[in-house]
Amino acid sequence: MDPLTNARVSMVVKVPRRLVKWWNMFTLFEQYDLMGKLGTLISLMDITPRPDLVEAMLTFWDPQGMVFNFGDLEMTPTLDEIAGLTCLPYLDKDLIYTRAHSSTKFLKIIGMDLETRMGCIDQSWVPLDFLFERFARPTGYETFIDEFSISYDSWKKRRPMVFAIALLGLMVFPLEGVHISMRLGSIDFEFFHDKHSGKVTVVPTILAEIYRALTRIREGGRFFEGSNLLLQLWMIEHLHPATMFKKDVIDRCLRDRMKCIEHRMTFDKFALPLGVQDWVDYLGSLTEEKILWSYLWIDLDVILAGSRMQDFLVLIGLWCTRPYTPARVMRQLGRRQKVPYILDSRDFIKEFDTMLHMEVDI
Repeated sequence: MDPLTNARVSMVVKVPRRLVKWWNMFTLFEQYDLMGKLGTLISLMDITPRPDLVEAMLTFWDPQGMVFNFGDLEMTPTLDEIAGLTCLPYLDKDLIYTRAHSSTKFLKIIGMDLETRMGCIDQSWVPLDFLFERFARPTGYETFIDEFSISYDSWKKRRPMVFAIALLGLMVFPLEGVHISMRLGSIDFEFFHDKHSGKVTVVPTILAEIYRALTRIREGGRFFEGSNLLLQLWMIEHLHPATMFKKDVIDRCLRDRMKCIEHRMTFDKFALPLGVQDWVDYLGSLTEEKILWSYLWIDLDVILAGSRMQDFLVLIGLWCTRPYTPARVMRQLGRRQKVPYILDSRDFIKEFDTMLHMEVDI
């Protein structure tokens, strides 16, 4: 049975070939530098999408509490888990405040100045092909030299940053139609700017957009505008109790948790359901014995569980803000679970002004 068959929800189900080709065109030094900034988000290109699992998970999503209710079990992705999966720290880091850049500002960030404006840019998105032809190919600068406002040396330095925009826009913060949002210019500027590099974190942004995507689909949306690949990896890791893999060499040798989980799934003993209905039945029958509550490989000595003013935090995403209440899932964070006092945090659910990403001539 093909897990892509009869899917009611659209999401990332394949990696654009040009994105992979672009990655392979970088030198080892450039790849190493990109991995230092993007962590294992690079590895999302190697993950097999399981849209049947993600679609089944939507059945159990509580938009008010922003948790999954699998029978009597309550779970939700946490900052620490996303940070662990991506190898991107979030503690003692500054939040990234995304801005709705004008098309002129976005083009300035990537070093371009177009005399003839494309329709898609006026809609605040760009296609992968546009970025690939100008920044991936070694001849991109000389071929489109009239479109650049920077020198050749500056163009070479911007190539990794523009690749990061493409990767985030296609695999982490995807839009319907394989569009890449210009809002990502502000994120990448923070990542690659000498004054800010290493001081900011994108982890809260990722988690906020996963929360938003889950709720939007439950409310009738058609496209999952969050990282469904990260969400499926988060769930699969919780479905493999320690007794199943504690003796596996691969889990002890691979630092990249995404590749580790993906590799595990090639063995029969780690087999999980296939197809939306089978997943719904499986998730609905979960018991505590079938769950790995706290990831064994994650450092939970210090966690961020709230502030002095309230028992929840406010995550700032690309398109929204969302409250984050880890008190509901302290067992996932290696703590004893108590009945939490849940404050009304609905006032902190905000949507930023957005433009429709319409199909236009490019």
